[in-house]
Amino acid sequence: MHRDQVRSVRLTQDELDTVKRAAESAGLKTAGFIADAAVAVAQAQGSSKAWLLDQRGRVEELMAASAQLARVGNNLNQIARILNSGGHVDGVDEAVARVLRAAVRVEDAAIEIARR
Repeated sequence: MHRDQVRSVRLTQDELDTVKRAAESAGLKTAGFIADAAVAVAQAQGSSKAWLLDQRGRVEELMAASAQLARVGNNLNQIARILNSGGHVDGVDEAVARVLRAAVRVEDAAIEIARR
């Protein structure tokens, strides 16, 4: 599908940052992600408004969780640097396991929302 129509949208910097992270995690360019999201919302308008608001809430929660996981990833990188330089950090294995479980839950939830 070739998209040849151009529209302009205004976002706050925080909104744009959130959209960029979501687009990146979905493997899309920011503009394509915005277009896909807009089309999905427009198509959902024919269904229950409560469903749309519920989905929006879920997407917002997933985006927040995704951002939190990115911050945790930065912390894990710092821990890796400590460990690689011969340092010691208590509880690393358990923390990594919890992060991996959370990442799987976020990914599964995102896939479920995408299927709806």
